[in-house]
Amino acid sequence: MARYMRPPNPSLFIRNISDESRPEELRREFGRYGPIVDVYIPLDFSTRRPRGFAYIQYPLYSCNVLMNMSFIRGIIIIHTWGSY
Repeated sequence: MARYMRPPNPSLFIRNISDESRPEELRREFGRYGPIVDVYIPLDFSTRRPRGFAYIQYPLYSCNVLMNMSFIRGIIIIHTWGSY
């Protein structure tokens, strides 16, 4: 058994987002794959502008949604096997 067991991470890391991206837009786009708990877009400390990536947090019980996603060249592919 591992010495340190991390709990499952229900967050999805999204990179290369536009500076104009807003949490509402990401929530609408990624909400198609399951309920969303939070959308976080980090800001640069000195410029207060978005840093170009975001985190989408899903509920812990929907981690299988994240496991059924594949990302190829910035395109989300949802696998249809498994239950949601």
